[in-house]
Amino acid sequence: MKIIVSLFIFFCLSITTHAQRITKYERQLINSGKAEDKMRVTLTTNSDDYDILRRQSLAIRKTQKKIWTTLSKRMLVTVQHPDHKGVGIAAPQVGINRRLILVQRFDKEGNPFETLINPEIMAFSDSLHARIEGCLSIPILRDTVTRPWMIEIKYQDIQGTVIQEKLEGFTARIFQHEIDHLNGVLFTDRLYKK
Repeated sequence: MKIIVSLFIFFCLSITTHAQRITKYERQLINSGKAEDKMRVTLTTNSDDYDILRRQSLAIRKTQKKIWTTLSKRMLVTVQHPDHKGVGIAAPQVGINRRLILVQRFDKEGNPFETLINPEIMAFSDSLHARIEGCLSIPILRDTVTRPWMIEIKYQDIQGTVIQEKLEGFTARIFQHEIDHLNGVLFTDRLYKK
């Protein structure tokens, strides 16, 4: 019986993140402005936004590259906008429950932003590190979060190339924070409960 229940749970989870075609709503939201226009950031203080932020995000299909490139460009404008000045952003933070994030790479020369499609963490280090975090979707709160120091990650870049790499330090933290958003997890869920 336990095996059947486990298989059922696994099946349900795999359906929720399985790639589906882009919806009409998603297409309209992404195309509601030009590539150089920022998008509205979803906030935990808005109940509709909160529901979006708490949902499991769907995988992205490679066949729809143009729309995801447009989303990536608009997310970059949003995260770099003077109102925000973030180091990462996830698609749910602009109202799109898809597995796409942008992260600033402090481990690379020039600290570029990169787009990651369908990212997944393959391994975590046992070594943990505590550091103050903030979030564009929770603008009034910053607090200390403990996370693994090193992760091994697998993702596709915007061209569809599969990449697997090890990251550590602040860059690994940004990746973990943004991937949490794809799983409906906020950094406040990871705060130490006294």
